[in-house]
Amino acid sequence: MKVKLPQTGDVEVNMAPMIDMVFLLLIFFMVASVVTELEKVKVEIPKSTHAKVPKNTTGRMMLSVDKNGKVYSGTVPVTIKELTELIDSELDRDPETRILIRADKLVEYKYLKEIMLACGEVGATDLIYATFEE
Repeated sequence: MKVKLPQTGDVEVNMAPMIDMVFLLLIFFMVASVVTELEKVKVEIPKSTHAKVPKNTTGRMMLSVDKNGKVYSGTVPVTIKELTELIDSELDRDPETRILIRADKLVEYKYLKEIMLACGEVGATDLIYATFEE
């Protein structure tokens, strides 16, 4: 049985809901990109001709050292004693804990040595330094 549909003229697509969704997605990604930028302490990472970029840095405990020698665990400033306790508790939770050290290119070596000694004191041996490849 054939059914004839009535002719209504031109078919129109309402674009307002699609434009609303595009603007919502745009706003979401703008906000999300700002949040990810806030998760790291601002340091100027040094460049190296012999840098080897690790295949996977996810799951590493991130330590940052600014040019004044201030140490941060994530974005929280910590002392060396607090850092030692923090790494120790992290190792108790996960014995395979790996550490990523982001140090400013102007930081003095003595601050990095303190961090390495704090890591070694509690048994953290898997350390890498963040550098850019030249």
